[in-house]
Amino acid sequence: MSVLKTGTHNGVIYAGTTVELFGSRLDIFVYLLEGLVVDTGPSRFAGEYTGFFQSQRISRAALTHFHEDHSGNAPWLCNHGIPVHINPSALGICRKKAGLPLYRHFFWGKREPFSPRPLDSTIETERKSLQVLKVPGHSFDHVALYDPEEGAVFTGDLVVTPKTRIIMRPENIHQIMDSLRVLLRHDFRTVYCGHAGVLENGRKVVEMKLEHLENLTDEVLELRRKGWSIKAINKKIFPKRAPLTYISLNEWASIHIIRSIIKDTLQL
Repeated sequence: MSVLKTGTHNGVIYAGTTVELFGSRLDIFVYLLEGLVVDTGPSRFAGEYTGFFQSQRISRAALTHFHEDHSGNAPWLCNHGIPVHINPSALGICRKKAGLPLYRHFFWGKREPFSPRPLDSTIETERKSLQVLKVPGHSFDHVALYDPEEGAVFTGDLVVTPKTRIIMRPENIHQIMDSLRVLLRHDFRTVYCGHAGVLENGRKVVEMKLEHLENLTDEVLELRRKGWSIKAINKKIFPKRAPLTYISLNEWASIHIIRSIIKDTLQL
């Protein structure tokens, strides 16, 4: 059993667990603000998260995106009469059981079907109205929730780390950069991240990540103009493979960064 780490920051309650498997370690956090749950955690730790939900006053939930580490306990909330909201583009996916690669099943657990409601341009807490920002790139349906009153934003998997070294195969680096720019058009300091937890210097982290990806893009495209192959560029910039690349059978890999920078550029 994993220990649920809980605490509060500026009125936001956070709860997180740590996944450790095959040498990889990753934290996953959910947040609660005035009755609104942001993300639901993976079903692998259903007992911990549902116990937390039962100990709190919850009126609704919002998902930053459909991935199973964020939506795994959404079926439990729906079954207990708590409405769950998500980007309308992901409604159909959520209504079907998630078909997951084996390693993700072990990492996060299964994700049963559930019936969420569509997110609008805002979502309400007991006293506040949070703005729903469309920030695709990590996934097609990704959103962030912005609290202008507190200068805070709930970012799911958009930020995570200032230096991206591996991504999933479907991710789009150019969309991620555009989404980071969307965040920076708003006045905020604190980031509530799905994996890094509470980042009090969140704006700085977002700026650092955008600068890193912009510089990386310039480097990759310059090497491409010189005739380098995608594999050669990847080996130069990322000479060591991450353990998760082996575990995931290349679903998570640095080469997807290189490929997206080059191929998704052609689609702009």
